[in-house]
Amino acid sequence: KCELPQPVNYDNGIPTIPVLNERILPKFVESNRMDKTVNRNGAKLKLFSGTANPALSQEIAWYMGLELGKVNIKRFADGEIYVQLQESVRGCDVYLVQPTCPPANENLMELLIMIDACRRASAKNITAVIPYFGYARADRKASSILKDVNPLQPN
Repeated sequence: KCELPQPVNYDNGIPTIPVLNERILPKFVESNRMDKTVNRNGAKLKLFSGTANPALSQEIAWYMGLELGKVNIKRFADGEIYVQLQESVRGCDVYLVQPTCPPANENLMELLIMIDACRRASAKNITAVIPYFGYARADRKASSILKDVNPLQPN
């Protein structure tokens, strides 16, 4: 027998499970990971998100049982990026989630500015989590046209 917080409603003969908030799930949906999740808000682990994909960062934080760190990211009128951490990261392991999806240059620069802000705030370790790395295709072996031209060999 399933333990639901409220009885299942039937709409035209189709059962509808109510939308549940704040991770209150029926027992049959919960996994072992969720049973063992502890409140890690006081731990030395911080997770911050860039502006490229905050929904992904929020889901990663939920899965880890953490809250996203508070960060203030602004763009000046001339396009410069301003990053200010709203909480202390001194001595913490910091994870920055920021894919380099289009616009790749803007998102990559935002990640670099976030790394700089964490270093200036004395973070112990900084790890960049880049789910999509936009410049990965440029990291390839030179094409065959360039291999034929060797300036060191005489013609």
